[in-house]
Amino acid sequence: MRRVLLLRPGGEPIPGADLLVTHRIVPAPFGIAATRTFDHAGAILVVSSRATVDVLAAAGAAGTLPSFRLVLTAGAGTATALESVGVGSCVTPVPPGAVGILAELSRRGESGRLLWPRGSDADDAPVDELLARGFDVTAPVVYLKEPLPALDENLLRAFRAGEYDALAIGSLAALDVFLDALGAEGPADLPPVRFGVVGPESARLLVERGFPAPVVPKRPLLTDLIALIALPKEA
Repeated sequence: MRRVLLLRPGGEPIPGADLLVTHRIVPAPFGIAATRTFDHAGAILVVSSRATVDVLAAAGAAGTLPSFRLVLTAGAGTATALESVGVGSCVTPVPPGAVGILAELSRRGESGRLLWPRGSDADDAPVDELLARGFDVTAPVVYLKEPLPALDENLLRAFRAGEYDALAIGSLAALDVFLDALGAEGPADLPPVRFGVVGPESARLLVERGFPAPVVPKRPLLTDLIALIALPKEA
């Protein structure tokens, strides 16, 4: 089995990988308040990260989430988090992520008011696309991702020494902080490793940045990514 280093902005360890946390998740009170007071009657909710659910739940602002007429999620992990706060009928499109969400809304012929609470590093392009389609979009930032001032030096040292066979990238923001900590600009500055991401959008963006095509699991779950990327080379 390959030895895997997992990069995440925050969250819990995943069996089969060593976790390197790169960010601190900071609630954004104004965005949380905007989400709490949003008129959910007849509106659509889009949730594209588990961190969004966690932050809203911790702030006591998740109570209205089950009341939206349609709830779309970016992946299975986000759907599970929504189920934990009472949203039992959310839709997780294929492919996962914003591409799938936009396609699903188009397929259903949807329009009208839409709430998309997000993190501070979220891509504006999907929201701009919805606005161009005529949606009335509210997209409050409910949490900030603040890079940690210092990462785990033992894990960085082990990675520099070539002790890891694979790098599982939980978010591109986490990768950026990791590269900065290593003083690296791209894959040419890293030891040879197998790269992996959880969804096709992240894979596309990674390749655009000059990285080799990463491993992508069929389901957008970190557990599935770790299991896949850890397989021996001959598997």
